[in-house]
Amino acid sequence: MTMAHPTAMTPSRPSRPASGGLIGDSRGLTAAGAVAVALGFGALGAVIDVVTGSGLRTVFAVLFIAGCAIAAYKVHREDLLAAVVIPPLAYVALALAANLGSGSDAGGSFVKQQLLELAATLITKAPALLIATGLAATIALARRAAFRAED
Repeated sequence: MTMAHPTAMTPSRPSRPASGGLIGDSRGLTAAGAVAVALGFGALGAVIDVVTGSGLRTVFAVLFIAGCAIAAYKVHREDLLAAVVIPPLAYVALALAANLGSGSDAGGSFVKQQLLELAATLITKAPALLIATGLAATIALARRAAFRAED
């Protein structure tokens, strides 16, 4: 009877991607890491604003813009496009989360109330979203140009 080699019986592990860790490595942040940074900064601002008053306000706007800018500055070269897409998606997620606990004067179902609250937040807080997206796009374009100049 032949014994199989012990390593042949252990399941193979998936190899790590060349970029390193899931969140980041020595080159900077992966796209997932950039999402985590943008959401983390924005969530911190949202929590501070919701706990100290009503809705998303200045602290959220400042931290959200900073998180998106840092994410665009630190993201891997191949993930620069993700840095531009992250702000609007993260903003909607954070706005929905911040509005979940708030009571609404709007009638109708819970879903309808949340959609109306989201629409109101998108309209009244649009400058933070536009600045974050514009700044992330500017940083990504500048980094892309710098990378092209190196090549």
